[in-house]
Amino acid sequence: MRLGLPSVTRSWRHACLAAAVGLSPAAAYGQATAEEKVAAEALFDEGKRLLTEGQLAQACEKLEQSQRIDAAVGTLLYLAECFEKSGRTASAWATFREASSAARASGQADRARIGQERASRLESRLVRLTIRVDNDNAGVDGFQVKRRGEIIPKGLWGVPVPVDPGEQLIEAAAPGYQPYSQRITVDKQSGTATVPALIKAVSSEPAISKAPPPPPPAAPMSPSLPSPDEPPRPSSAQSVAGIALGVVGLVGIGAGTYFGLHARAKNNDAKDLCPVPPKCPTQDGADLGDQANRAAVLSNVTFAVGGAALVAGGLLLLTAPTRRHQSGLDVRFVPVAGARELGAQVAGSF
Repeated sequence: MRLGLPSVTRSWRHACLAAAVGLSPAAAYGQATAEEKVAAEALFDEGKRLLTEGQLAQACEKLEQSQRIDAAVGTLLYLAECFEKSGRTASAWATFREASSAARASGQADRARIGQERASRLESRLVRLTIRVDNDNAGVDGFQVKRRGEIIPKGLWGVPVPVDPGEQLIEAAAPGYQPYSQRITVDKQSGTATVPALIKAVSSEPAISKAPPPPPPAAPMSPSLPSPDEPPRPSSAQSVAGIALGVVGLVGIGAGTYFGLHARAKNNDAKDLCPVPPKCPTQDGADLGDQANRAAVLSNVTFAVGGAALVAGGLLLLTAPTRRHQSGLDVRFVPVAGARELGAQVAGSF
C-alpha cells in the first residue's frame, strides 16, 4: 500500500532539475479525491506487476500516471527504480531526490535515507548536457530554447544539467527569425550544445513595387489663334480635294498628249497611202485614217477632262492657302492655261 504525504514545496533547483530530465510536476500530496485514490492505487499495483515482469516501459508509464493522480512517496521510489532499470539515470536520480525530500518532510526517516542513498549512488553515472546560447539572442523578443520540447529557463543556459543518455533535440525560435534545431547524442560522456545567433527570416510575400504617382492632369489647351502675319489654315478636306483634282488633271493631260501624238502618227501613215483624201485607193489607208480620227477624239476628250480637273484643283488650293511647315517651305499648285498651252506648275517659296 502506498503512503500519501502532505503537500511539499520543492526547492527551485530541484524543480529545474525535474524539468530538465522531463518529469511532469506531481500532483499536490494528499489532495486527491476518493475516486482518484482508487484509480491511483490500481495504476500503482499494475505498475509494480509490470516492473517485476521486466516490462519497464509500460511499468514506468503506469507509475507516472498513478503519481500524477495521487502523489505518494512509495510511488516515487518505485518510479525511480523503474527509471534506473530503464537506463534513464538522470530521471531516476531526480526522482529519488524528490522521494527523499518528500519523505523527510513527512517524518519518514527510513524512506528519506533510502531515497538519498539511491540518488548518491547514481551521481557517478550521470551524464550532463550544457546548452550555451549566443549572447545576441538574449535581446531578441520572444526567444526560447527547448530541449525535447521542454522550455529551458534562462537561468539554466550554460549550466551542466543531468540528462538521460541518448539523443537530445535542441530547438531555438523567436518571432521573425529562422528557427534553429540541433540533435546531439549524450551517452557515456557529457556534451555541449551551442545555439548560434538566430538569422532574421526573409519574408515570403512578394515585394510590392510602388508605382510612380500618376502625372498631373494636363491643362486644357486653348485653341491657338493665327497671328496677324500668318494666313488662316486651310481645311484639310479642301486641300486633299484640290490635290486629288490636280493629279487627275495631270493624268488627263498626259493621256491627251499620248492620244494626240498617236493620232498624228496614224494620220501621217494614212497620208502616205492616201495622197488624195478623202478617197483612199487602199483599205489600209482608210483604216489608218479611221484610227487617226479616233485617237484625235480621245485626245480632245482627255485634254478637256484633264484641263478642267487641273483648273478646279488649282482653284481649290488657291482659295485655301497652305500652312508653312516647320521647314519653311511653301508649296502651291498653279494652273496654266493659254491659247497654245494647258497645264499646271508647282510653285514654292523658302
